[in-house]
Amino acid sequence: MSDRIDELLAALRREYVADGPARLAELRKDLAAFLAGEPDAIASLTSRFHRLAGSGGSYGFEEISVISQEVEQWLRRENAVAPSKELKTRLSSAVERLSAAFDTAALELDNPHDLPQHGDFGWRARVVGPSGPAQRQVEQYLSQAGYIVSSDPGTGEPARVPLSERPDLLVLMADPNGPDPYANATAWSAAGPARPRAMLLIDAGGLADPVRAVSAGIDAVLSPDRVSAELPRYAKTLARIGAPPSRVLLAIHSESLAAELTRTLEPANLQVAHYTEMTTVHEALLREPPDVVIGQLTPGLDGLALTRLMRQDARFALLPVIILATEDSIGARIEAIKAGADHLLIHPVEGPLLTHLIVSRAERGRRLREMVHRDGLTGLLNHATLMAELEHTLEYSRRHGETFGFIMADVVHFKRINDQYGHLVGDQVLLHLARLLQQTVRASDLIGRYGGEEFGLVLRRTDRAGAGILAGKLRHALVAEPALIGEAKQLPIRISMGVACYPADGLTASALALQADQALYRAKRGGRDRVEYARDNPTRT
Repeated sequence: MSDRIDELLAALRREYVADGPARLAELRKDLAAFLAGEPDAIASLTSRFHRLAGSGGSYGFEEISVISQEVEQWLRRENAVAPSKELKTRLSSAVERLSAAFDTAALELDNPHDLPQHGDFGWRARVVGPSGPAQRQVEQYLSQAGYIVSSDPGTGEPARVPLSERPDLLVLMADPNGPDPYANATAWSAAGPARPRAMLLIDAGGLADPVRAVSAGIDAVLSPDRVSAELPRYAKTLARIGAPPSRVLLAIHSESLAAELTRTLEPANLQVAHYTEMTTVHEALLREPPDVVIGQLTPGLDGLALTRLMRQDARFALLPVIILATEDSIGARIEAIKAGADHLLIHPVEGPLLTHLIVSRAERGRRLREMVHRDGLTGLLNHATLMAELEHTLEYSRRHGETFGFIMADVVHFKRINDQYGHLVGDQVLLHLARLLQQTVRASDLIGRYGGEEFGLVLRRTDRAGAGILAGKLRHALVAEPALIGEAKQLPIRISMGVACYPADGLTASALALQADQALYRAKRGGRDRVEYARDNPTRT
């Protein structure tokens, strides 16, 4: 009888630790809301820490209980209206201490990440797309996986969702007549700490662009016939280990080696696809880019040759590549480095080492590829990605008979700000402007840093009048909210803008950019904040 009780208690302790990632995710969301000044966040945080203080002790995890009780006491003593900076710092540190305590407990219990989580600390999912049977089915799968599910039949704008309700998993339902899912994903990718841990695109029309999906921050694309099988597994894996399942492409001639690797990797929730010829590997890379490629040093399918080809293609230049070799030598390692491989492993390789290496490389590579498309200072799209998105929007609008606008904006007298206050203040001004742009535009609108103090905005489904209205909103927002520098000193910011619209002002991306740039030049010429439009009846190229 005593043995049976011990077994039940051990099972309950394993389940409690398995819930750790979800509990910590909820704490971090409440903390983000608290730091953003949401009035109800401190009460929610106090309640969560109170529950952890009691449950941690009940299940025999003293460190979790002590940390939580300490934080609960801080919160109950603190002024909820005006919390101190010290409390904010201590809270952030306490959440990380709790994370370490859960990790320690998991290691003591042999890291039981394969257990289900409970609804009390369920993760949040948000489904963006048109109402209908497909959306309801997706919501059902997510609910069964233990998620708290909300739906959005509109544009899915992140600014409309309170920080404490931000989703861990965002599911975008592609609709040919609805908002651009890539634009939505881009807006959520720029949401800072509120960014979902994973974003999925369900492509009903079979027209998804895998490479563009990666640049927008989408982690995986599912066709409707794969939703029932893959969405529940994806959601459960995300809730257990905090990272979306990674896709591994085996470019290996040997069927037996591929089968061995598949048996090793699939239990770790890695999606494995095997190809034996160079042509099919290349087709697979274009169709659904993986997170990691594993190649082999064999004449039938030379992994080094494949790596060289990938490194010559900008779309795959940052994709992690692991090469397997049967013999270790300095020469082989040098050749792998010269080809651009990330690792050369000697087969046979220990399963846990290979698995952890792939998971780590996949997660880092995914975020690195996303960062490549964004400006390092503002987090907005960089120039190259902005212009690529302008091209995509033009092609989309041409196919669907839509109009759209392109605005170029420039900070008035930005050089004077740098000269008078220094470049650090100049950076603060650009960050302030970037934040206001994100708050003012719609989720379907794309914002990029064109260069220096110039920004570009792609406004979907907008004509000249609509672009003018948005330009007016931006100017008013800057007047209402000047930048703060130094000791709360206010620094007014003004911008000039040039507007061009498709198809009236140009039929190509370069023509639209030229028209907007010329209009911006006319707006700046007077040295004041104003809006200029492309000349009537311009030469369209």
